[in-house]
Amino acid sequence: MKQGIIFSVVFVAAFLITAECFSDDTLGIDEYPSQKFDEVWFFIGEKTWQSTGDDKWNIAGTKSGGPPNILSELEYIGLESIVYEIYGGIRSGRSALNIAYGFGSMNGGRYRDSDYLKDNRQGIYSLSTGTAEGKEWDALSYWNIDYTYRILTNDQEERFNEIYLDMLVGYQIWHEKITMANGVQEVGGTLGPFPGLNSKYEFVWRSVRLGLEGGLPIYKGFALKGSSIFIPYTQYEGEGIWNLRTDWKQSPSFTHSAKGGYGAQLEASVVYYVYPAFTMGVGYRYWYIKSGKGDDITYFSNGTAGITQFNEAINERQGIFLDISYMF
Repeated sequence: MKQGIIFSVVFVAAFLITAECFSDDTLGIDEYPSQKFDEVWFFIGEKTWQSTGDDKWNIAGTKSGGPPNILSELEYIGLESIVYEIYGGIRSGRSALNIAYGFGSMNGGRYRDSDYLKDNRQGIYSLSTGTAEGKEWDALSYWNIDYTYRILTNDQEERFNEIYLDMLVGYQIWHEKITMANGVQEVGGTLGPFPGLNSKYEFVWRSVRLGLEGGLPIYKGFALKGSSIFIPYTQYEGEGIWNLRTDWKQSPSFTHSAKGGYGAQLEASVVYYVYPAFTMGVGYRYWYIKSGKGDDITYFSNGTAGITQFNEAINERQGIFLDISYMF
């Protein structure tokens, strides 16, 4: 948490210095050079996203979907992360291209691993819980590349007075790496803590993004901004290393793959134009995604493999963010 605060303060200070260097002390807001549609502008920015996420996936008992229709389910609950997103791009006329990279570690999470004998999560025969986290600096990371086209504008020359609506088409790669430890057996087997747990699961989403972004001035340099992005198609890939399963390989122990699915990202913020080209804001972001069905392949230490149906993976993450940006 302290590192996140320090990072944000340093970034804000650097932007303030940059903005001051590019500005003219004699320039008031009403005298700032106007932005015309035939001009080319570059922009850079940083978002610090204080977020909490839940991830889960489950598999069926057979390749055809059971029985049971849910054989095993793994949930990661309350994964806290300070995500640093650095973005930048170019705007020319009504069109803009934006590229963003976000990264952060994860901590404070819990895992819940449940196994069932009957359909619909009935007949539980094993349940273990423990800690879940990602200590690497990029345990959570993503890339976005988005193209936007301004479909609505009031043609204001000053950026801080512009009402606008953009259409967005983009692509996202989202990657998480989670480590499970401090296991406790709660149902089945020998109950209580068990030593040596150091299992890992990592997954990647590759998603198409379609949506709208917009802005609305409200009062003396303040404006509302928001976006609503729909994910109509995604590909999911995951793999795990279960270190206490001696009957499974460790390179990896199993893999997941699925196509289809859907998701959404919603965002809203209040921004203030410190300078017409420099903004600071605070907002809230919500991200949700769900996979389609696919395959779960388990690799046994004797060289064989077993295939069952991968039912679904679901990820959800949300939280407040601070945003600073500069256009030049």
